[in-house]
Amino acid sequence: MNLTDLEQELNNIMEHGLQDIYFPYAKGKSVRIKNIVIRETKTGFLVFDVKKSKRIAETISKRGAIAYATAIAKNRQHSLETILDLDQKLGKHYMDSIFAKNTIESTNDEFRVESALVRFDIAKDNTWRYTSQLDEHIFDER
Repeated sequence: MNLTDLEQELNNIMEHGLQDIYFPYAKGKSVRIKNIVIRETKTGFLVFDVKKSKRIAETISKRGAIAYATAIAKNRQHSLETILDLDQKLGKHYMDSIFAKNTIESTNDEFRVESALVRFDIAKDNTWRYTSQLDEHIFDER
């Protein structure tokens, strides 16, 4: 038995073993959690159910996609709408923080800089808040 055969056997063991737990693992350009696959697109992330062969969600953030896939894998249907809402809010505030940061870096008007600093602070705090809430959905052991 050569090295590539051993590698293939190990990959098969790992893949079948990881399908029984709720642990995200990378396979190629996708992330898998049980029978759920997450793929990156130009505008966000797509969540697919491999068993049903259909797309089940589209998210803005990878964290939102992982939270959604984890909720599906753990059969938490009641959390799905909340996760998508948190993901939308996270995306909105993240874009607000990027816009404010760009304004801070590109303007010479002191009043606009001060205003953008306040907006940046608010957007950054909200981004962290929604990120933390999505993390709670990912790492919740219930």
